[in-house]
Formats: sequence, structure tokens, C-alpha cells
Amino acid sequence: MKLGWYAAAAVLLAACGQANNAPQESDIVEIDDATLDEAPALAREYVPPDYSKITSYGDDWYLSPGWPGEYPAGFVILDADVTVDGRTAPDHTKPQDKACSLPQFANYQLWNNKRVAADELEFFVATKTFPVTLTQDANVEYVSDAGMQVLEMKRGDQLTYLRYLGEGFAILSRDGTEYDINEAELMDISDIRDSKGEEDEWIRVTCGDGTRAWLLYDDVIAEPGIVPSPITGYGDAADILPDQVEAIRAEAEANAAAAAAMADEPFE
Repeated sequence: MKLGWYAAAAVLLAACGQANNAPQESDIVEIDDATLDEAPALAREYVPPDYSKITSYGDDWYLSPGWPGEYPAGFVILDADVTVDGRTAPDHTKPQDKACSLPQFANYQLWNNKRVAADELEFFVATKTFPVTLTQDANVEYVSDAGMQVLEMKRGDQLTYLRYLGEGFAILSRDGTEYDINEAELMDISDIRDSKGEEDEWIRVTCGDGTRAWLLYDDVIAEPGIVPSPITGYGDAADILPDQVEAIRAEAEANAAAAAAMADEPFE
């Protein structure tokens, strides 16, 4: 007999306002009874901490579990003996004070359920909030447990952008109530195009010596021997194999070169 449970990745995303989206088979890990006792409690029933108590982000930041995007970011360790500089607490205002060795071939990505469970990975994102002002009267649709509902808004009314979810949807609030809204709904009726979001993606990992460290994605991805996680399919992620290393490295280098070339092109 096998017992199925939602991996932390699926629980995290549901906690971010996507509870209406049932996880696909790739979001679920099945564990034999014989190994169930070895699975950390985190993967069975994840209760996110109060991030505001362990960080120094102000009230103009929205802190929530999970990482954004229909294909959330991640990183893989290509080389042996990789050690990164992390933090004992996810405080972006303080220096990196914790050296953390990471295993070769590990893929730190929300969908890598086995790695999430084995290392008790924790993901959260801090998003700098900003106002979104309506430029005309409009009915704005949002997702609810009862289906699509409508916010009746007037020109000059404001929403507060809290975080991106995925597939075009974001969490915005009005008068303290949060709504899942498709950003496309707001493009032609508000000033949302004029604002640029800012976000920090944090992950808490288990280091080689068994201690724990918080890593900031932008810091880690700049380290030698670490590249963004390869995309193999929706909801699909796993640690990589030794014979995949050079292909993944080459793909990451090509993607970086293409991104740099696009950055050099004039914006039209």
C-alpha cells in the first residue's frame, strides 16, 4: 500500500492564492509505508513561518511562501565542492555570514519533490508592493472559490500590487482584501505598465554539514558552478545526472549570452 501526499511545492503555491488549482500528478509524491517515517513533517503538512519576524522587510514588502511564475526559478549544482555564502536569517540588509556546501547534481526547484522533502527546503518571496491606479471606470474580474467575480471600480481608485503568481495572475489588494487578478485585465485600464516590480526569492537549504542556511537566488546564481534549473516540462523537476552536466552548462551559457545581447539592443 502507498500513501500519497502533496509535496511542499504544491502546498506553498496553494498558500499563495492558488488553492483552486488542483495539483497535477507531477506535483504529488508517493512514498512507501516503509519510508514514510523518514519523510520530514514539512512535506506532509507545511505551515509557513511568520516571515516578518525573521526578516527586516518593511510594511511596503509582501512576504509569502513559494516562488512566482508558471515555471518557477531554481538552480542546479554542476560542479563538485561548491560552497556558497548564505545567511543564518533571510535578512537582505545584513552581510552573508554562513558558508554552506551544496551537493553536486542537486536541483533546488519547487517541483523537485524528492529534494524538497529530503532537505526540508523552504521557499518564500519578498515583493516590493506598489499602487495600481485605475485610469477609467471598469469592472475588474477576479478569481474566487465561487468562480469569477467582479470588482466595480471607478477612475482614480487604487489597488495594491502584492505579488505575481503565474500564468498572468497576480495577487492585488483593495481595502485590505486580497484578490487573484489577471494582469491583462488591468493593462488598458490602469497605470500598471508604468510600475516595475522588485522581488527577492529566498530558499532555506540543508548544507553539507547538516546545518541550515538561507540563500538569496540572485546571489547563488552568480556563483561559479551553479546555473538556472533546466526546464524539462510543466511540474517536472529532479536532480540532474552526471552525463547531463555539460549540456546543461552549455545551454545556460547560451541563454546568458542571448540575454546579454537583448539587453544591449535599444528599446523600441
